[in-house]
Amino acid sequence: MPEASIPLKTPTSIGRIARSKLFLIALMLAIVAPVLWFSSFHSAAQTPVSCETEYDNLVKRAKQQLIDGNRSAAINSLIAARSKLRDCETPTAKDVAPLYPN
Repeated sequence: MPEASIPLKTPTSIGRIARSKLFLIALMLAIVAPVLWFSSFHSAAQTPVSCETEYDNLVKRAKQQLIDGNRSAAINSLIAARSKLRDCETPTAKDVAPLYPN
């Protein structure tokens, strides 16, 4: 009965595998790098919305939701507007003083 022999990999087949892996890595980097660059460029190109504008939009949305009869959504919009107003408020010396005691 002939013995089953395991085919040994030749040096050329190992080189082909290494080259194909290297090619796949280079191909993935060539695809991913422009996508990441364009997505960061797109987000940087958008104009930031001021706090006052966001607050006004939330209050207008709450008013429209009240007109439509959706009280719970209006309350949620007003809570979000109050939170936005607190986030946009510039801190005074009284607000900062407890953070840095003498």
